Amino acid sequence: MRGLNFISLAIFLVLTTLQEAWSHGDQPLSKIGIHKATVDLNHDAYVKASPSVLGLKEQTTEWVTLEYSSPKPSADDWIGVFSPANFNSSTCPQEKPTVYPPLLCSAPIKYQFANYSSPKYKDTGKGYLKLQLINQRSDFSFALFSGGLSNPKLVAVSNQVAFANPNAPVYPRLAQGKQWNEVSPIFLFFSFNN
Repeated sequence: MRGLNFISLAIFLVLTTLQEAWSHGDQPLSKIGIHKATVDLNHDAYVKASPSVLGLKEQTTEWVTLEYSSPKPSADDWIGVFSPANFNSSTCPQEKPTVYPPLLCSAPIKYQFANYSSPKYKDTGKGYLKLQLINQRSDFSFALFSGGLSNPKLVAVSNQVAFANPNAPVYPRLAQGKQWNEVSPIFLFFSFNN
């Protein structure tokens, strides 16, 4: 009986380890407490994104360079990528008249700590990042936050960045086939004229 308990414990530990390996833990964006975000814009802080128009050669992905600065830098400052670019509370649908909407209406689609490629950011307050963007069929903006991921404070917002042709076909799509277990690829080879 003792041997069976040992084997059961060993199997339990192996399955627990495999579960952690399969799930890779929490989804990184779930760590952001965007519902707790406050606005603390600082006129001395900035985020500049370039180029402002992406995909001029019909690319569907492109790199954006961000330059940013904060007069009060800290090790837990981070840059969030938002798409659509207008992410403030004016775009929030009102759920109940007695409930105040959050200050930010959407969560970032990706983020990176401000000191990621600028190790001296905490000392200088200046940094840069290169981020790859995929055509989301909407514009982008970038925001500098202080307060870490759990208590974000919006410090600065960048200029907007967009793909030259946001409606360009990006990837093939899948559609339900005639049977429940069939899938058919759909290739979109058309363009939208304005």
